[in-house]
Amino acid sequence: MKRVPATFLPPIALDYRSETPIYRQLYDWFRRAILVGQMRPGQRVLSTRSLAAELKVSRIPVLNAYEQLLAEGYFETFVGAGTCVAGSIPEHVDWCGWESTERTTRKG
Repeated sequence: MKRVPATFLPPIALDYRSETPIYRQLYDWFRRAILVGQMRPGQRVLSTRSLAAELKVSRIPVLNAYEQLLAEGYFETFVGAGTCVAGSIPEHVDWCGWESTERTTRKG
């Protein structure tokens, strides 16, 4: 797959007063940006160090968000090339609410 160079990202607004942890806010932002097409397959994302510096946060929540996105198949890593948006979106995505089908199909 051809990798698209890193481009300008829309602003990432973090709410430091929210009960939602920073890593989860970052995860949600990237996931939503991928699902709605703001970020294209193969598009490079900033390194964790660069994003943490830009957002003026610790690198740890950025690493945690990236690790979760990698684990769920939204990001891919390439040796020597960094991290990119995955070429295909994971199958378990519910497009309506951006929730996994595991969460939306539970009964009870």
